[in-house]
Amino acid sequence: MAMRSLHHRTSRLVTILAAAVAVACTLLFAGGCATNTRTTADRDGPLSTVAEHDQFRELLLRALDREALYTLVGGLKPMSTGFWKGTIDVAAPDTAEIVRIRRALAPLRNQTYYADVQTFATAHDGQRHAEAYVVHREALAAMLSREAAFWSPLGITPCTHPAEVVAIVDRLPRADRWRAYGLLFGYPNYAIDFFVEATERARSAGGEVGPGKDREFFHIPTASAAEGQFTWAVPIGHVERDEDRAIRDRAAAILAAYRNMAPRVTTAARPMVHVEALNRQLIATLRVEAGQPSQ
Repeated sequence: MAMRSLHHRTSRLVTILAAAVAVACTLLFAGGCATNTRTTADRDGPLSTVAEHDQFRELLLRALDREALYTLVGGLKPMSTGFWKGTIDVAAPDTAEIVRIRRALAPLRNQTYYADVQTFATAHDGQRHAEAYVVHREALAAMLSREAAFWSPLGITPCTHPAEVVAIVDRLPRADRWRAYGLLFGYPNYAIDFFVEATERARSAGGEVGPGKDREFFHIPTASAAEGQFTWAVPIGHVERDEDRAIRDRAAAILAAYRNMAPRVTTAARPMVHVEALNRQLIATLRVEAGQPSQ
């Protein structure tokens, strides 16, 4: 009788514990989902504080002053980086600034653009570097389709999410990574071939690389600098090619249009309205010039 009573109490205790565990798990998973929902909203929802709006304006204007102009307006460069850079100490990581920058980039995550922070896989001297980047979705998809022979073996297609493309590229073998970044940054194919082949050849032979040694650079002016921002390596004694000229002429038209619009962007409460309008205008012009129907 005592044994049956003990067995009954034990069974009842197991039942109570199982129910408690089930409730705890339910609350845990519900809390996790709620946390994930809040995190997504906090990351991608409309900016809500003065500090967030000020941070976004600072990032946007810096991007427009640099080569990212040619991504944001017209998609000449499918992707641009470098308008924010940071580091993480691997031994004592502090990701607060990355969270803040990623949050501030929320207005550039929409159907036209995708912006984020890339944290590079390889650390150097205990530091892992990070950069903000912005992608022009239509230009990226067009390039991935055009260069499918390179991207398809990597499982990348025109509908692959930009963040996935960036993550895959960062982990490619060195030569493929250089080629991939060259395509993402909108460099001419001949220049990408030259950079990859010349650099690999010099590394294999122990030769020196750099300006005046085995290469010089072709520069496209930006709003803040005539040289050094949108630039690619070319052989010494390089004579401008049709590919160079096509990019230079299109960039010049974008830069001129932006300079006319810049005062409105820098003073507007909603600067992206003007940036997106100019992007649509230039995309429509390019379609007309290519004999395509405007959308």
